[in-house]
Amino acid sequence: TGFILRSQVRIKGRLTVWCAQHERKTLLPAGARSYELPSLSGHESVGIVRFLMSIEKPDERTRNSIESAGAWFDQAKITEVRQVLVDAPGTPKGTDKKMVPDPDAPPLWGRFYDLKNEKPFFCSRDGIPRDSIDKISYERRNGYSWLGEYARSLLAKDYPNWKKENAR
Repeated sequence: TGFILRSQVRIKGRLTVWCAQHERKTLLPAGARSYELPSLSGHESVGIVRFLMSIEKPDERTRNSIESAGAWFDQAKITEVRQVLVDAPGTPKGTDKKMVPDPDAPPLWGRFYDLKNEKPFFCSRDGIPRDSIDKISYERRNGYSWLGEYARSLLAKDYPNWKKENAR
């Protein structure tokens, strides 16, 4: 767990979550493929939190790590929007991913969040982050998981149960 606790990203003195890849020596966020920039991960971090919550009798540092990540997931959720597939004749898949307003949609989380403003970003193979999925190429928009209900059950069930079992 030492590596996990040391690699949790701190922004402006506040613990957040983890990145998808780390620099080997510094543990700082690192990029991978051209569209996977150094960032906070709204996807991989869920599994890390679940692992940490599985530790029996967590020490104070582990508890703080879990609670900080839980708070981050809560503030980072994307609400009132739904990702849908629409017909797109003439495209390789015949469909296209779009975001539509929906006040009743369950929360979503971005795969990647900017390290400065903590907002989700989307990227084509050109490596340029964009603030909307509809601003990236068809191929990357439809060939990668940019948004998902990644932390939904974590925040709705697992984390509250962990907090109850580990009340101070």
